[in-house]
Amino acid sequence: MKIIFSLFLSLSSVSLLTAQGVPFFPEEYVVTASSLNLRDAPDAKAKKVASLPRGSVVQFVGVALNGEYIEVDSVYDRWLQVRYQGKTGYAFGAYLAPTIGLYYENDQIYSALPPLNWYGVYARDSFADEIRKIEIRAVEEYSEFWGGKITVLKTNQKQTSKFILGTHKPFRTGYAGPLGVYTVNDFFANGSLGPGATMGISPGYPEGDTTTKATYVLSAVGCAEFVDDYVVVRNYRLYALDYTTQPATRQDLSHWVSPEVPEISPTVSLQWYGDLDGDNKPDAVIDDSPFEVSGRSSLFLSSMARPGEFLKKICEHFWPMD
Repeated sequence: MKIIFSLFLSLSSVSLLTAQGVPFFPEEYVVTASSLNLRDAPDAKAKKVASLPRGSVVQFVGVALNGEYIEVDSVYDRWLQVRYQGKTGYAFGAYLAPTIGLYYENDQIYSALPPLNWYGVYARDSFADEIRKIEIRAVEEYSEFWGGKITVLKTNQKQTSKFILGTHKPFRTGYAGPLGVYTVNDFFANGSLGPGATMGISPGYPEGDTTTKATYVLSAVGCAEFVDDYVVVRNYRLYALDYTTQPATRQDLSHWVSPEVPEISPTVSLQWYGDLDGDNKPDAVIDDSPFEVSGRSSLFLSSMARPGEFLKKICEHFWPMD
């Protein structure tokens, strides 16, 4: 089970997150509060520039105060510089959510669920996944880990999803990829993208579809060696390659799956691949371990890629290490 470790990260990762080599921020956010003030400085007492109603979409401009976590109304988060209808100001990040978010059932919920369209990815049959339009709700249940009741994410489906997407713009439903009841581990023995690993990802082929589609290869390189009786991976790089061109075209994904603390060796694995955005090109969910205490799942979509790229990181989801 993957649970958002938001409270832990907010309280104990202040120094870790502000020391990130390449911090990630989505390009757009949606307001989750009933009303959110846009201010002219990253301070709860600063002059109000505008009032943003729930569901408003803002564009990310930058992170304020060097990414430092600040407490506002007993909540820790960062101040973000955002743009809304031609006005630029600062909004408190606790009340903003990505316009495309990655979630899992039984995620612990700390604030209001964002006003998004909700979709689940499910095994349809042996060799096919599908995207379903779903409803979600916040439910209180007892947690042995916390020793009390917590609020968690549930769906209206009997079947457990592989993961959930919350999107501001509607997504298509139907065929999503070729895994079905299988996982990446069933095809590759394990999903590890450690140095030397090479794995193909594809959008899959719905029944009767003979269209030629893009297939990319994820390849990882690096050097593993003993340091004080511990295995340390150095110079890790992860690439996406397209072999339909000569020579093969390559995109470097390393900076999106690198540990946030230099002393940690990269631990990267492929969790899922298929076609979420309906562009007949592969999308992927890749796991890594940026901190010693938590893991991260990152969603990569092909339709959002810039010229010269195959995949673009859209959002990330943190969860406690098992």
